[in-house]
Amino acid sequence: MARTLVLIAGVAAAALLAETAAFAARQDSVASSDSVDLLPPAPGHAPKPPAFHGLLGVGEAEVTARLGQPDLARAEGKGGMWTYRLPDCALFVFFRGSASEGLKVSGAASGPRTRGHAPPPVNECLTEAMDRHAAGAPRLPR
Repeated sequence: MARTLVLIAGVAAAALLAETAAFAARQDSVASSDSVDLLPPAPGHAPKPPAFHGLLGVGEAEVTARLGQPDLARAEGKGGMWTYRLPDCALFVFFRGSASEGLKVSGAASGPRTRGHAPPPVNECLTEAMDRHAAGAPRLPR
């Protein structure tokens, strides 16, 4: 019985260590990517400057005013995602919400328009979306 408990404790400790290492690796990859770190900064580190041209934390109406209507909008539970198909990239705008405040931008990401190509930095893709909307350019055909 004691051996079984020691074995279970050892397996649990190893799983916790592996999960902690995986979490740290994900944090390193997020910190080096173009996405915004939504976690609070570590003690002693300065917070990142605002990103996404000031869209982080704004509501759906403000996003529509700056980027236009999305090409695809999905809502699931307390969140959503809008997709803008652009000539050089696909822009994904993520929302989180509450019943009292509605949906607010919680992040964004960019994807390549051509399979096998690297995605452009998210702020470049966002600039392209803002420029398209400001110019009144039509949406891309499907």
